[in-house]
Amino acid sequence: MRGKMSIFIAIVAIVIVGVAFSVYQLSKQQNDITLEKGLNVSTFGVEDPKGQTSLTAKLWRLPESGEASKGVILISHGFSANADSLQRYAANLAQAGYVVAAVSHQDLKGLRSGQLSNDPMVARQRHLKLLLENLYLNDANLKQLPVGILGYSLGGYAALTSTHFRALLDKQENYCSSLSPGDNVLICNPRFSQRISALSAEPELTPTPSIPAKAIALFAPAYTELINLDKPADAPAIFLANGVKDEFISVGQMDDLARQHSYVKEHQELMEAGHYAYLPTCSWPFNYFIESCRDPIPIDRAKFQNTLIKNVINFFDDNLAIK
Repeated sequence: MRGKMSIFIAIVAIVIVGVAFSVYQLSKQQNDITLEKGLNVSTFGVEDPKGQTSLTAKLWRLPESGEASKGVILISHGFSANADSLQRYAANLAQAGYVVAAVSHQDLKGLRSGQLSNDPMVARQRHLKLLLENLYLNDANLKQLPVGILGYSLGGYAALTSTHFRALLDKQENYCSSLSPGDNVLICNPRFSQRISALSAEPELTPTPSIPAKAIALFAPAYTELINLDKPADAPAIFLANGVKDEFISVGQMDDLARQHSYVKEHQELMEAGHYAYLPTCSWPFNYFIESCRDPIPIDRAKFQNTLIKNVINFFDDNLAIK
């Protein structure tokens, strides 16, 4: 009996070590320090008193010189990821002359906290505002620069509802009742519906746009059905990118968004891209069993991202940068 128990304990220990090593390796390959060569990169804390949490943020910028920075760009990552998950974009934007900052939103921790105010649908906007305030506190000169945001997936929703567009969370129930069962599982699944119902019962939690962004880049933005996208007078310029093979975001809906709103200055449909093509390339064996490492069809993510990055830099240069 003792022998069987020892074997069982050994197997459990091996599994735990294996999982821990896998998580470590996956986080390690997200952070490629070669991308940051020649940049000043720092990590700092962002305190969120309302959520009673301490967040980690990262800053990328060129070393001090006589040349002024073009602008400040905030980055909001996808659900349950972290500030380094969009490192390739941050580092390249910094190399192009922007001051770039990203905060790890800690979505899962927020959901586990039991506090409605920490739900990612209403907390991320607060995180981005606190991030910007922290940047200003540490360098008052940044207040003179225009602000832009880059958001991916849930980060796209956060980018829009942090700036000039209001969240309409109470729209979820009617929207889902108009669809056939199984349609739009991202918004109309039971667990998400419960969360939105609880948030809608506390209207004071609905985020209020507070960041005067001049330009926004969106990659496969999620939950746009729950945003008032009618053009405000001061709507920012928007760069929209979505994959034709995206497993969650409707191509038709992205087409409608671009066609119906003149503030969408550039719309790129990426023919081979699924929802996770914007994330770092995963090495073996992660590319087989981790969802965010898989693509609907094989794609060279680094090559795809480098092309996208050039277009995003051009967009911010045209619509955000101080000339």
